[in-house]
Order: sequence, then structure tokens, then C-alpha cells
Amino acid sequence: MPVFGSRKKKSDEYYCKIFTLDAELQFTIEATAKGNTIFSLVCQTLGLREHWYFGLKYIDKVSNEWNWLHLNRTVLSQPIQISPNSILLKTPDTPNSTDLYKPHLLRSPPISPSTSTLSLPSSISSAALQSIKGTIELYLVVKFYPEDITHELIQDVTRRLFYLQVKQDILNMDIYCPPETAAHLASLSLQAKFGDYDQAILSSDSRSFENEALLPLSCFQKVELSRSDWFERIIALWRTHASLTREEAETSYLKYAQDLDMFGLVFFEISKIQGGHKTISHQQQQHTMSDQPLLAAELWLGIDSLGIRFYKKNKLRPEVFFSWSDIRSVTAHDKKVILNLTTDKNATFAFYTAKSSISKEILDLSMGNHELYMRRRQEQSIEIQQMRYFEEQQHKEKMRIIARERELRFQAEKRRDEIAREFLDYQQQMKEIHDTLPKYQEAAELLARKAHLSGEEARLQAAKALEIESQLERCRYEMNRNEEEKRLYARQINECEQVISTLVNDSAKNRKEADELKLEVAKWRVAEAAAREKLLAITQLNQSLAFTNAAVHAQVRTTALSPPPYQPIGCVQESNERVQLMEKQSKQAQLALQLQDLKNVIQSKKIEERQTSLDKAYEESLAIGDNKYSTIQKARSGTALKRMAMLQDL
Repeated sequence: MPVFGSRKKKSDEYYCKIFTLDAELQFTIEATAKGNTIFSLVCQTLGLREHWYFGLKYIDKVSNEWNWLHLNRTVLSQPIQISPNSILLKTPDTPNSTDLYKPHLLRSPPISPSTSTLSLPSSISSAALQSIKGTIELYLVVKFYPEDITHELIQDVTRRLFYLQVKQDILNMDIYCPPETAAHLASLSLQAKFGDYDQAILSSDSRSFENEALLPLSCFQKVELSRSDWFERIIALWRTHASLTREEAETSYLKYAQDLDMFGLVFFEISKIQGGHKTISHQQQQHTMSDQPLLAAELWLGIDSLGIRFYKKNKLRPEVFFSWSDIRSVTAHDKKVILNLTTDKNATFAFYTAKSSISKEILDLSMGNHELYMRRRQEQSIEIQQMRYFEEQQHKEKMRIIARERELRFQAEKRRDEIAREFLDYQQQMKEIHDTLPKYQEAAELLARKAHLSGEEARLQAAKALEIESQLERCRYEMNRNEEEKRLYARQINECEQVISTLVNDSAKNRKEADELKLEVAKWRVAEAAAREKLLAITQLNQSLAFTNAAVHAQVRTTALSPPPYQPIGCVQESNERVQLMEKQSKQAQLALQLQDLKNVIQSKKIEERQTSLDKAYEESLAIGDNKYSTIQKARSGTALKRMAMLQDL
């Protein structure tokens, strides 16, 4: 048993590291610890109750290949590489770069540089280091797959581990994935990791998205599209997944991935004659996505949750398929494996593998998959029912919280749009006022100048009238002195009086006009002051609207703490559900159009000379309307004896 805290003094203790795709578990074990003890500890630490899907792998110190850890045997009795104690001095957050790209087999991905560390215990004293003899590294990976991965998985942690495993298998090209499907899955992985694009682009640097491992290398090798073109296409697909939660995005990823032909399959190269395998290099064994069979292989054997398949031309189209209900038993003797059918005791098929360890692995996978196959067709156990009920309750509660958050977000976005429209209206009003204000100022200045000119003209006319009056006085004075000139002066006086009367009238008229102009100028001054006050009020209103918008966003962020305001339930829910349904249908239609467009672009940009037999087989299946399930149905057509005869003739 593992020891924590204060430990008794043990002569033989080892430091054990368990790697998952997103975490690293560290603890000490005794030399006599068995595999099931470590596996149970890992499951308890992760909270993993669906442990029957998983297993532990290690690197064989003799063959340098990946093997499954036998849970009923002690760990040290198996050929596991044990590193010296110096490895404990390494910092977990800065892994060695050479450890990140270890050669891996099917469904045994390398460890990511961003792997988080969970230490049990978190620190080891120097005294404890002296008693530890070495370090053991194990890897938690998926060993068995369900028939329907999106409905059979119960726990969130199980779904999360499956998602990471399948994603890594696709990126490593352990599962054949067409380029357009790979781009779609990459967009779902971005949604699962970063959330909605519009929110993620505000909180993160766009370069962090570009550094993500999104597509398998074959997409760049076989299609003449640059990385930026691929990235733009994936971003466009990512936008269509808005409002999906991390759980929903991961579930959608698995839903689309399980329709791939090689999903959930473990392949083995077999021969119908003993010694038919030639010695091949370790690199050739790791190249699981090779489009051409190795010279030593006659057939491929594929094992999954449904049964056993036999392939000859490629790994997409099985030639013969036997479900677990057709198979009575599978036995292994050294390199020989015998398949027995339920229909007839004599209906057997014997084949050979390159190593006895491969035969044992075939037997182990067959027994495990058959056990799960039969368990799924029986009544669910109390444990499964309790787990499913607990997860359903948690899911309902989570969906209730998500629905509430979406409702509040919908209301906040609606209010934000209203505020934005009001803000635009106020901006338009401000623009009109800014455009009108100079006109008011110009008109006021013109009226002021006109009033000034009228006043000057009135002053001049008054001065001229005074001058004429002085002349009249002089004339009257001259009339007293010269009677003879009276009549002349009288006539001049009469004319002058007429001129004076005219000038007086004009002067009065000009004064009246000047007074009216002064009143008009005063009115324009009042209008100008009112416009300035209105402009100041609108500016203050804009500031209050901006503060209101910030308060609305703060309200959205604190939805879990504040209850929503009371509203009539029926109308609001029906309206929101209708809007959400329309948005979902619109997104699905947009996604279908984008995928079809991407498929057309890929078809026009693909490099023909780099297309493998898998690509050609996929195109042929697509042309005749075949998919993963129709090819299985064809491979299962006919009786079991007929299929056994076909297998013998392959």
C-alpha cells in the first residue's frame, strides 16, 4: 500500500509517477505493491469510478516497447524501466524536452509540456530520498471503448479523459481523419478549451490560438493550404459553436469522432502461417497509420467493442467481421491465436503473430471487450444505477445554472443592444447639434454686424439733421436781416423742412430697425446658450449610459450570487427558447455550408501524388455512400460459417 505523511522505515521504496493527458500524479510505493493497488490509488485520486475503460502502460526496459501493466502482479516483477533517484531533483514544471516526444504506440500519446502536477505527498524530505531506490513511470490511457461513447459514459472525468485520448490519437494520426472532419474537430477543441471566440479573443492573445496543436500533420502534407488558411477556416467554424459549454463541446467532439472508421480499434498484424512475420524495426511497428502493409503482414486484425474485424487491403474496409455474440472463445498459445465461433465447434480460425506478447495482448483485449459487451446487454448494476442517477442530478443542476446564466446573458445582451442603440441616437443628436451650433453663431454674428451698421447709419443721419437745423437757424437769422431774401429763404426753409422731415422719419425708422435687430441678436444669444446646455446634458447622459453598461456587465459576471428579477415565466421562457432554437438552426445551417465549402476547397487543393491508399479508400467509400456502419454491416453479411470460409480464403 502507498504510504503518506509519516511513514514507517522501509528498506525498499520507489517513487512512482502516473501520467495522464492533463495531469501527473506522484507518490511513493513499496517494493511489494501490486498493479491493482496503484491503479486503485490513481482512480481514487482522480475520482474515476468507471475504471473498467482504462489501464496503465509502461515502457519495457528490454524491448523498449509499450506494454500493459498486469494489475494482479507486483509492479517490480514486470520489466519496467526504473530511473535513478536523480530524476527526483528535476522540476516538474520544466520537463525534459527529450521526454516529450517518446515513441508511442496506438493510444499511448506523448506527455504535453503543459501537464499539471499533482504530488502525493507534495514534498519529499532528504531523509526520505535516501530510502527511495528509483523512479517508476506509468501512463494512464484508455484500454476499452464503449459502443456509444456519447451516451454510455457517465462521469465528467471519464468523458474528459476520453476526449483528451481521442484528440491525441487523431493528432498523432493513429486514427484516420479526413481533413474537413479534422478542421471541424479542431474548432470544437478550441471551443472546449477557450469558450466562445468573441470572449476568448478579448481575454487572450490571438497568437496563443495559433500555437495550439489543431490538425494532424497529414492535413499539411496532402492539401496545398497554408497554416494561416487552415487557421482562418478553423476560426470561422469555431464561431458557429458559440454558447457551447466545455462539456457540450467535448461531447460533440466525441460524437463526431466515433463515426470515424478507425475509432476505438486496436490493430495487430497477423499471418495465417507460422513464421510468416519477418523481423521489423521498432519505427515500423510504431507507424500505425502506414497506408501500405508491411511485407511480413498478410492481414490486419482489428479489435473493438463490437467484435473482431479482419482487413486485407486497408484499415478502413473490413473484409470479415465477427461480433462478440458470434465468438465462443479466443485462445492463445505462444504466437498462435485461435478464434472459435459459437455456431460450430469446428468453425475455427488460427493465425500467428510476431511475438507471444502480442498474442497475449490480443487475448487480453478480446476478454475485456467481450466482458463489457455482455455487461452492456445485462441489467445495470446498482453501482451503475447510482452513478447514473447521481450524474443525472448533477447534470440537471448544472443545466439549470447554465440556463439561468444564459437567460441573464440574453437579457444583458438585449439591454446592451438597447443601450448601444440609444447611444447611437444620442451621438446622432450630438452631431446634429454640433453641425447646427456654428450656423447659430454665424447668424448671430451677422445680425450683430448689421445692427452695428444700422446704428452707425442712424448716428450719421442724426448728425446730418443737426447740421441742417443749424443751417436753418442761420437762414432764419439771415431772413431777419434781409427781407428781400425772405421769399427765397422761405422757399429754402420749406425745402429744408421737407428734407428734415424725411430725414427724421428715416432716422426713426432706422432706430426701430436697429432695436429689432438687437432683440433678434438677444434671441440668438439665448438659443446659443440653450444649445450649449443641451450639449452638456447629452454628454453627461452618455457618461451615465457608459456607467450603466459597465454595471450590466458586472451583473452578468455575478449571476451565481444574485437572483434574477421576477418576470412572468411563461412568455419570457417561450420567447427565449424560440430565439435559442432559431439561433441553433441558423448555426447548424451555417456550419453545414462552411464544411461543404471547406470540403470543396480541400478537393481542389489536394496534392494527388501524396494521397495514400487510405485517402483513396475513403474517397471511394464516400462516392458510393458507404460509412463506418455500412461497411461493418457488409462485412457481417451472411452466416458465421460463410464468413469463416471467406476468412480462410483471404
